[in-house]
Amino acid sequence: MSALAISTSANASTVVKFDDLKGDNLLVPDGYGGIQWDNNWTYYGFEQNPYTAESIPNRIYGNYIKWGSNGLTSIPFYFASPVIFDGGYFSGMDSSYPASFSLYNEGTLQATSASLTPSSTLTFLSSGYTGLVDEVRVNWYNSETALDNVTYHTAAVPEPASLIGLLGLGSFGVISKLKRNRKPQVNC
Repeated sequence: MSALAISTSANASTVVKFDDLKGDNLLVPDGYGGIQWDNNWTYYGFEQNPYTAESIPNRIYGNYIKWGSNGLTSIPFYFASPVIFDGGYFSGMDSSYPASFSLYNEGTLQATSASLTPSSTLTFLSSGYTGLVDEVRVNWYNSETALDNVTYHTAAVPEPASLIGLLGLGSFGVISKLKRNRKPQVNC
């Protein structure tokens, strides 16, 4: 029996850096980086310590007009189809208010990441979850934190040739089982 190689298309990683957006203190446009931002996020690129950017110049913060300038908030962004959300970089005021991600699929909470306390030392926060999600909520103190380089990837999808091979292998198995189970007829 010959071996069947099963391949999958590579996971397409996306790092949303915001750096090609022009202007300052403007809403991140829906669809940017494959994400629906829903007027929840604002970007800017001027230097502002302790809000360090992972890639220069831009990073994002919660839309103050929509979410209020102070207070603990949970601000969402959405994916048109489910993805595996990897995480993002946080920076901000040294404070006792931790930041975390809540991950949803079809409106149901799937996981919540670990948390970190933002500081001027830019830190990547992993989602810690490898399942599919279509919504991410960033839990943080809205006026004291910035986010940069949001990272996600699509799930591996079997190549069409692999699917045909799997169907062929399955059919072969079914036929073999049927032949083994068939008993010879005895004529009298």
